[in-house]
Amino acid sequence: MGWVAVLRWSARVWGIASALLLLAFAFGGREHVRFTAGEAVGFLLFPVGVIAGFAIAWRRELVGGLVTVGSLALFSLWLFVRDGQLVGPYLSLFAAPGFLHVVSALIAAYGGRGVPAADPVGSSRHDGKR
Repeated sequence: MGWVAVLRWSARVWGIASALLLLAFAFGGREHVRFTAGEAVGFLLFPVGVIAGFAIAWRRELVGGLVTVGSLALFSLWLFVRDGQLVGPYLSLFAAPGFLHVVSALIAAYGGRGVPAADPVGSSRHDGKR
């Protein structure tokens, strides 16, 4: 199993665990889920946007990873503007599979193939095939 597959499956398994834990935190209590408009924006970014990114990443790894990372970044910005607080490392750990999806997708796209180098003199095939 190559590094890309290890990264991809690590991100998927971690993403499932994060999504289940986030859903348990969001809906597992006995309190009512009633948000103000500002709280609804934050809830849509984190955890909804993060979990949506995990789901998208199963089919489109780079897009899903970027949705997750973007949701975390926008939530961080929203929280800072609203309350002057910074997002702690624990919330970042929930979204970390998004970073793994982005890295995995980039390695898969560019790491194995790279930029094709020019053919050295005398190494080109003469039958027209490459």
